[in-house]
Order: sequence, then structure tokens, then C-alpha cells
Amino acid sequence: MTEQPVATDLFAAAFFTADHGATENGKLYINGGAWDKTSHAAYPTGLTFAVVAVLHIPWRAHGQSHPFSIWFEDADGKDLGARIAGTFQATRSPEARPGDESVAPLAVNINGLILPRPGEYFAVLSVDGAELARWHFRAVQSFSGPGAALPPSLMPPAGPPAS
Repeated sequence: MTEQPVATDLFAAAFFTADHGATENGKLYINGGAWDKTSHAAYPTGLTFAVVAVLHIPWRAHGQSHPFSIWFEDADGKDLGARIAGTFQATRSPEARPGDESVAPLAVNINGLILPRPGEYFAVLSVDGAELARWHFRAVQSFSGPGAALPPSLMPPAGPPAS
């Protein structure tokens, strides 16, 4: 008899970007959380940040191995080539009552995700082979700060020639 996977009803209560994220003792620590825009003077550019999630684990999904994956796409659904994958196993706490769900925080720090151009992007979270959440963010071009210059299309018209 072949063992069938058990439906988990696992869901993401939260999934978003942050400047930095960490988990410790079952808690999620976030700095600069839930941003949806990043600004850079030039593209392509490398982006360092975190993606964080709060997963709700139902009673019957405890004690099982749950594969997860996080990846990044552009607005056309093209994979940016950065994928984080792993597994986790939630366990019931000693004081859990039958039927209690648990919360599992997840934080993954990303170092140097290449954004090829300004535009729309998505961080995507999948657990047990099913997409649970996606977070939209926009990359914009800034025209201030060191080394920034206006593109020719935004340059003011040249003044009258000097006599």
C-alpha cells in the first residue's frame, strides 16, 4: 500500500519583504518590514533584504516534513534565477491541546538579488508544493544622490547658444 500525502491546511498569515529578518525562540524579529518599493540610481542592481513569513500549522500537519521554496519573478512571471529551498517540521508544544494549531515564523535574508531593470517584481512562497503567498514590490530609478544623472529623455532643453 502506497502512503498518500496528508492534506495540511497550512497557510501563510503573513509574507512580505523587510530590510532584515530573524527568528529566535519561535519569534520573528523584523527591521524595516513590509516595504513595496526600492529605488536605485542604476540598473541592473543587487538588492540585499529579507523575506519573512508567518505560517499557521494545523494540528494534523505537525510532525511532518514540509518542503518550502521562495523565489522571485518579474511582472511577466519570468524567474529571476534566485531560489531558496528547504524543509521544516513543526512539533506540538507540551502544553498544546488536541486540535491546537501552531505558528511557525520564517525569515530568509537575501544577499545580492539582481534586479535587471526598474519594474514590477514578486517574491513567491510555496509550501508542500502549493503557492501560499506572493508579495509585490516595485523597483524604481532614482535621479538623486551620488552618481545619479537624469536620462536624456528627462533632461531640460538646452538654453540659447552663448554669443
